[in-house]
Amino acid sequence: MLVPKNNNSPQLENIFSPRSPVDFLGFAVVGVIINLLSGGDPLGFLGVAVLFIYWFWLDRQRTKKLSQRLGLSFDSKEPAKGAKGLILLLSPYSPRLESLKDEKRLKPLVQHIINTPVEKLQLADFQGIDLFNSNLVPQIKAVEYHVKEGKLRDVWLISSKSYDLVKGSEITAQILSQYLSFEYGQRLEVHTQGYCVEDWNYKRLWEIGDQIFRESDYKDEALVADITGGTKMMTMALAMSCVSPKRRMQYMDAQRDWQGNPLPIGEIKPVGIDVAPIIHGNGN
Repeated sequence: MLVPKNNNSPQLENIFSPRSPVDFLGFAVVGVIINLLSGGDPLGFLGVAVLFIYWFWLDRQRTKKLSQRLGLSFDSKEPAKGAKGLILLLSPYSPRLESLKDEKRLKPLVQHIINTPVEKLQLADFQGIDLFNSNLVPQIKAVEYHVKEGKLRDVWLISSKSYDLVKGSEITAQILSQYLSFEYGQRLEVHTQGYCVEDWNYKRLWEIGDQIFRESDYKDEALVADITGGTKMMTMALAMSCVSPKRRMQYMDAQRDWQGNPLPIGEIKPVGIDVAPIIHGNGN
């Protein structure tokens, strides 16, 4: 469990739960006092009761303060703030249409989109691969949301490499890049080069996320990392790169089927995630 830093936390609580040699010394002293107080003297039992009540009160106060901090970010779903830069994780492309589950039928349609200049593509090309019912819907909606907020200028697509019998999401990045260029033209700059990594290589993925925050032309608070897509390992790695103060995350809140895939019904909207109150305490 991550405990928020708080310089105002009562130090005496560490005596009852020692975390350092000094804490242990205090714990030992209290133990000796308790033994002396309870050595057959009725007042000793009263001393033990007083210590118990104080400890109980201290624990309640700590829990209350922690709950208040968590409530700032997690007790309700707060919409994500508009961002100038958006980082997206991608999974292997998966259309919902059953006939397109056949790779032999899907592949030539995808290749047509990837190999055709954007200005010659048509909406029907993307409809032909069931794009708007695929697992890319949350990412498309995320971009749409931040474009409507009027700030979005750059999008980074982080994909996974194919290896052995594991299908990666390099193709997914190319599909989404073509669609975003088709839909938004020069308004958005889509970055894909150098952002493909093995899905199990969480260290490299963390480095990529951190690199985007550090080397972009924006302040940290102007970027947001969307952790909706990708594998669980990819999600964890990108989240790790967002623990520094002012770095933001979001996920796309949607109704999902039993496999966790977003359903093409209902509203899909970004929910902001702020871990700063937990890790850094009230922004201090």
